Amino acid sequence: MAYSDNFPATRPVFMADFANGGKIDPRATFTRASTANVWDGSKHLSSENLVLQSQDFDTTWTQYQLASSGGLTGSQSAPDGTTTAWLVTAGTLSPGAPFLNQTLSGIASSTEYTASVYLKAGTASHGYITLRGQFSHLAWAEIDFASPLSPTTGGVNFTSISATSTAVGSTGWYRLTLTCTTSAVASPKAYVGPSDGTDPGLYGEAVWNCAGETIYVWGYQLEERGSATVYNATTTQIHREYASSLVSKANNVGRFDYSTDGQSMGILIEGQAQNLLPYSVGTSSWTLSQASRTSAAAIAPDGTQQAVLITWNGSSGSGYAFPSLGTVTSGTVYTGSVYVKAVGSSSIMQLTLNAPAFASDNAVNFTLTGDGSVGSSFGGATGAISSIGNGWYRVSITATAASSSSACPIVVPITSTTDARLPSFTSNRYDGLLCWGFQLEANSFPSSLVSSNGSATTRASESLSMTDSSLFDNGGGALYVESSSIDKSAAYSGIASLNDGSGSNKVELLNYFSYIRGNVTASGSQQSDHYGSSFGSNVPFKACITYDTNNVSLYANGNEIGATDTSAALPSVDRITLGNLSGGGDYLNGHLKRVAVYSEPISEAAAAALTS
Repeated sequence: MAYSDNFPATRPVFMADFANGGKIDPRATFTRASTANVWDGSKHLSSENLVLQSQDFDTTWTQYQLASSGGLTGSQSAPDGTTTAWLVTAGTLSPGAPFLNQTLSGIASSTEYTASVYLKAGTASHGYITLRGQFSHLAWAEIDFASPLSPTTGGVNFTSISATSTAVGSTGWYRLTLTCTTSAVASPKAYVGPSDGTDPGLYGEAVWNCAGETIYVWGYQLEERGSATVYNATTTQIHREYASSLVSKANNVGRFDYSTDGQSMGILIEGQAQNLLPYSVGTSSWTLSQASRTSAAAIAPDGTQQAVLITWNGSSGSGYAFPSLGTVTSGTVYTGSVYVKAVGSSSIMQLTLNAPAFASDNAVNFTLTGDGSVGSSFGGATGAISSIGNGWYRVSITATAASSSSACPIVVPITSTTDARLPSFTSNRYDGLLCWGFQLEANSFPSSLVSSNGSATTRASESLSMTDSSLFDNGGGALYVESSSIDKSAAYSGIASLNDGSGSNKVELLNYFSYIRGNVTASGSQQSDHYGSSFGSNVPFKACITYDTNNVSLYANGNEIGATDTSAALPSVDRITLGNLSGGGDYLNGHLKRVAVYSEPISEAAAAALTS
């Protein structure tokens, strides 16, 4: 039931609807002496493939001058370990132009595109791809399998043409990419085919004396961007996936947060946190074991092409990867976190922290499908996972440092969600993880990402308050909140407070470990204190404390917490503090959706209805 359906007869003298209003009362003061990140409801193009049937070349692809029998043979071993690749066999023609092509839609002129395809040598000496806008408007890239990492390029009228070729795994596959800017576009087509090294002509295909030469083909992708990202397979529709954007807000600008499915969560208020890692986006040197690293391999959660691809390339032994380290102190609780997305056929991973800084067996396993799930945990560590859209997740591990040393969260490949720390792993050399936004902080939970680029970086604490004595007659009243908290470990985590600035007079609602707590203090003496009704991390709840002389009650989620206090004096207050307690500190580390202040007490029935 909506808040408005449950209004008591008494009207609030102050109300902040952060979930729907998206703004801060102009009488209030919000401060944060640093930038901070938030999911503000905006979206970005997260991944794209503009060709159809990107690995089913016997469907929408036209076969031209292939062998009359067995020109296109499926069920071939692909780079990802499946049998979805194709063997393309040229016909016997002098000259001939054997190729596969597909007519494209939605391709614009004067636009930068990148085409890519996985190729493997058969008996043909070369393979090529072409992107054509129309006759005599095209670009091409060609790979010589005798020197596969040095592709050649050419074209007519298309500009800014470049190419790359990268070895994939240990089975002879290469990913050939072609980047260009289009000119005229009338009948755009994508080509792939074998050749003897002859350059493609004005139509887009290579014409040469062919006699049954072969080439293996898999995974064609076309993107409107300046370099290739990780491959996304398509069938009968193009792939175009949008995802929520993690954006940076300037100093002293409030963060109105949204879930990744577009639901408003209200205003996010957190205490100070420091990312101890110097490079959150992994642009520094990395430590790798049985792994390789590719920068700018995909679109990261902030909409930039900064995600790093870690490919597991070991045949045995432990695989792992991590960027530059931070420094931890023995006996302190830390949380390491990173945004990840599975690439290839494996959808499980492990996150651990360096030993000896942490216990030598600490580890948490995760499944990166659906909403995500936490598997086995080891060495006293605990973990959490949250889905942020388009296959991306934020995973975290929390543990107590065993010694003062350098540390970092480490991503590890596993074969089972029950694997212990750093298991032996055999890879197909294609599967991997996209990683971005590494963080290590002295917290028992993962706070919002603190972006760092060269040194440990601090996000300042946030303060939201309003002083207005005209709101209070200092008789009875009521305080109502809708809130959620990330942290369940804190003894005092302030939600909202009516106070006089000294702490001697206050009406407060707070989180007390995993409980809702409400109390009243007058002239420095606590008059009433209630707590109960446990809540979960990031689980919204409603609470209301209604107070009058010798009559104080606390309600949460429709139920009274404890018995009504029949012996209580009234405080004298002149301000509202949100997201922490009257004395400062003790931050909410969570969201405020709504706050209402009443200058008169409301009935217990009204308090129960408000919080239902």
